[in-house]
Amino acid sequence: MAGVTIYVTEGCPFCAKAKSFLAERGITFEAVEAQPGSRAWEEMRDKTGSGSPPQILIGDQPVGGYSDLVNPEATGELNERLGEASEAPVSALYDVIIVGAGPAGLCAAIYTARKVLKTLIVSEDVGGQVVWTYDVDNYLGFSQIETADLIAKFEDHVQKYGVEKLIGVKVKALELTGKIKKVITSDDKTYLARTVIIATGKHPRPLNVPGEKELIGMGVAYCATCDAPLFADLDVAVAGGGNSALGAAIDLIKVAGKVYVVSLTPLTGDPILQDQVMSAAKAEVFTEQKILRIVGDSSVTGLEMESLKTGEARTLDVQGVFVEIGLLPNSQLVVDTLETNRIGEIVIDTRCHTGVAGVFACGDVTDVPFKQVIVAAGEGAKAALAAYDYIIKQR
Repeated sequence: MAGVTIYVTEGCPFCAKAKSFLAERGITFEAVEAQPGSRAWEEMRDKTGSGSPPQILIGDQPVGGYSDLVNPEATGELNERLGEASEAPVSALYDVIIVGAGPAGLCAAIYTARKVLKTLIVSEDVGGQVVWTYDVDNYLGFSQIETADLIAKFEDHVQKYGVEKLIGVKVKALELTGKIKKVITSDDKTYLARTVIIATGKHPRPLNVPGEKELIGMGVAYCATCDAPLFADLDVAVAGGGNSALGAAIDLIKVAGKVYVVSLTPLTGDPILQDQVMSAAKAEVFTEQKILRIVGDSSVTGLEMESLKTGEARTLDVQGVFVEIGLLPNSQLVVDTLETNRIGEIVIDTRCHTGVAGVFACGDVTDVPFKQVIVAAGEGAKAALAAYDYIIKQR
């Protein structure tokens, strides 16, 4: 095995980390005290070209500082340089892995690419929650644009920088606390990075009533934009009373035979949306109603509900139920590692820091208020710049 020499100086935290790192891995090394101006310090400069301890050499080949030692160890390259057999194939080490490819994740990728950071996007799909809506009216530069066109523009912009992507791939585990982060996918492949940006967004909140799980895809749906055409001339119910429910009802009114809006509370959506639904001949609104179950064997045939005021129960004869009662953050992979709030959103500061070094989060999965496409994109930019700032400060 090639000999390892490390030049250190008193009071240097990275020197202590480097020595501890080598000792923990059973790598024998010679530590040389190199105070500025000393003979050892001059020797360090001659051999490594740097006057900033720690400086590590394997044999007579300079490695660099602490990060330059840790990174090849994570990929398996260090074993090769020491002349030892590698336990696993050498893996690529990314500067940034972005988990999620919605507006936050894609915008983060543009900014990391422009900072010339080696970047990988891992996501089950592209677009995130925005694909659940038909069009966007409030994104800067577009008075109105269809969602599919907006996402295509996002993708084209990212592609311009040649960012590496793994789309259609599910992340099953994240190891975030070490110097080198690990992203493990459902096919048991591990990807390594200096930093991770979590941009996983949210998913629909379920009703959790009998019949819901059993009839998903057989009349129970969570995206009116996606599935409304399947219910042409049929009678449907929309569960919820906020903006997402009213928006879904408006989409369904265009194609369905009858649209019932069933809300546990009085309607809470924007007045303009309430007016559109209430004035539609095809629509009927029931408020302060508790949904008891969704009826059907091989497909939805009805929805049972109960009045909170009178206790009266009734069944609506419908062939579809659209659940629009809010969203839950996709933070299940990190709830044991990162701080989350009472509804599971990742808690971040103004620079998208999560509290774990080298781990950042952005978009709707975080506790940032005002869940909007443009807010998510801006947060993605911030997370990318924060990751870049973190990387350049490592030694």
